[in-house]
Amino acid sequence: MSEWWYVALVAVLWLAIGLGTAAVFVTRGGHRNLLWYLVGALLGPLFVPIAVERGRARPQLVDVRHRPSEPVGTGLRVLVGVDGSTHSDRALRAIARTLTGSTSELVLVTVTSPDLSDAESRREHERARRMVDERAGWLPEGLPRPTTAILTGHPVDALLTVADDRDVDLLVVGRHGHGIGDRLLGGVAEGLTQRSTRAVLLGSLPGR
Repeated sequence: MSEWWYVALVAVLWLAIGLGTAAVFVTRGGHRNLLWYLVGALLGPLFVPIAVERGRARPQLVDVRHRPSEPVGTGLRVLVGVDGSTHSDRALRAIARTLTGSTSELVLVTVTSPDLSDAESRREHERARRMVDERAGWLPEGLPRPTTAILTGHPVDALLTVADDRDVDLLVVGRHGHGIGDRLLGGVAEGLTQRSTRAVLLGSLPGR
């Protein structure tokens, strides 16, 4: 085998390792910026420890409002993931109708991208805050005043973190998402069903 074949083989392996690592990093790490693929292609195997280290980062709480000091009564504690999509809105409306009068605590959570500049992060936070506040306003009188939280990071990790912190009984998400950053729902629903030790409701309830 000539020297050029060795060079070509090393180049292919370099790109394959880098791009493969970037693919896992983007899809499983909650990083939507496709420039990570360029970083992976350039760094190759050197990108692996970077991706592992970044992947260990916990979701960060950006903003939380209306946190009740204690649950109201002894009903279910429910977390709803919202992203502004039709599916997540349908899930929120269904659970609001169904659990009115039987819910002691309600938490609305949305998740933003960790790969934004300071200016982009501020704009996305503002959009997220408007979106989650609007949906909190949809809730009927029979439900407790909700906690509304915005986190940055991987959506599955973020939702599970809040679920553990609030010790909720039920997580509710839509089956697909097309809202803020196309990030919160869809594949996240599958991730929650695989990783959550709590009950998970996907989409709207049958017949609702």
